Amino acid sequence: MLLIFISFASAVFADELSSSGFKVLDPVMFSGGFASSTSFQLFSSFAELVLGTSTSASFEVRPGFLFYPFASSPVVTATAGAGQVSLSWSASAGVLGWTVSGYNVGQSTTSGGPYSYSVSLGNVTSSTRTGLSNGTTYYFVVRAEDAFVNSVATSSEVSATPAATPAPSTTTTTSGGGGGGGGIISGVTRISLKGRSYPGATVTTLKDGAFLEAVPIDTFGNWRLDKDLASAGTYTFSIYSTDRDNNRSLTLSFTTYVSFGQTTTVSDIATTPTIVADKSEVKFGNDIKFFGYAYPASGVNVIINSEEVIYATTSADKLGFWDFIFGSGNLEKGEHTTKSQFETSDGVKSPFSESLAFRVGDADVPFGKVSRLPLPAAPAAARKPGDVNGDGRVNIVDFSIMLFFWNQRNPQNPEADINKDGTVNLFDFSIMLFWWTG
Repeated sequence: MLLIFISFASAVFADELSSSGFKVLDPVMFSGGFASSTSFQLFSSFAELVLGTSTSASFEVRPGFLFYPFASSPVVTATAGAGQVSLSWSASAGVLGWTVSGYNVGQSTTSGGPYSYSVSLGNVTSSTRTGLSNGTTYYFVVRAEDAFVNSVATSSEVSATPAATPAPSTTTTTSGGGGGGGGIISGVTRISLKGRSYPGATVTTLKDGAFLEAVPIDTFGNWRLDKDLASAGTYTFSIYSTDRDNNRSLTLSFTTYVSFGQTTTVSDIATTPTIVADKSEVKFGNDIKFFGYAYPASGVNVIINSEEVIYATTSADKLGFWDFIFGSGNLEKGEHTTKSQFETSDGVKSPFSESLAFRVGDADVPFGKVSRLPLPAAPAAARKPGDVNGDGRVNIVDFSIMLFFWNQRNPQNPEADINKDGTVNLFDFSIMLFWWTG
């Protein structure tokens, strides 16, 4: 039996590995799928470096390229100004021991690059790119770096077009019985949200926990919302999709600063796929079908959690419908969960869907009609403490609303003050965590 032991230092690259018996090409950085031949099979898996080693009297297996740390991709916002573009991004989080120590910015006048990259900016989450030409569209990506200045994660591309600051104009208004008043009209303070979802669906948007607008999705699965705001400031936006079967995606929330008199654009917002099943319990050995909606013609990753995690892939059709039929004979009897994620042909990857529970048992039990429509507000006496928006759950949306009213006395939304002491503070947050449903 031929064994190859592989280890890595600070980063893993898709190198070609070979021996006299077999060859492994381009080991992938992310889990899923398997390789096979007539004499061996190599499964990709997700595990931790800290597992140590496995031993026997005749061989030893150490973690190789199947055991890897990774870092999440920054989510970037671009705001155009006069001869400049202000970029801000979410912090990249390292997993399994990988520490993000800094960032740099790639800039190009061509979508997709090639990009010219800045020097390391340090551990910051914003940068203003100056010396740009007004009227020219610039494209940006942000790369996260480890302590050795290796690139460990790259954001999706965003774009912005610098423009000269418009000259102020004066308008005169009159009111009955009074004199004229002068005012200054400047550029519009606007948020522009662009994203991917599924045709025939509706995207619901919220600003600081309050309903903003329901946006239709075009036949290609794309949507866009341009909304004028009353003032500049830091806002938390939440987004979810409801597909044509009235199944609802998870809610995606993010916070961004909207500059006065400018349009702030957030692009490539991918809502999670929807996921349902044809059975709540499947007889051991029989098939169970998972299905839902995703971005049209995208690849759909399906993960089934059991004693050994199972990875599978399928694809969505031109209407965004996807399905995957799985033989339950590969699972042990008992409770299991599954979730899905889509990835477009141009590399935009959605977060994972909700986890759908099912059971492998002694009989097939069909699912009843599954609906993930927004739950009606619970009566005040039945509402869980921390359910700020009254949707029957205590989750990240409620937390986002609480942050908006943080340290405020007698907040406009009284549900944010959970313990009713007159101030939104750490005591309220502790109560919310106790009742957390996710």
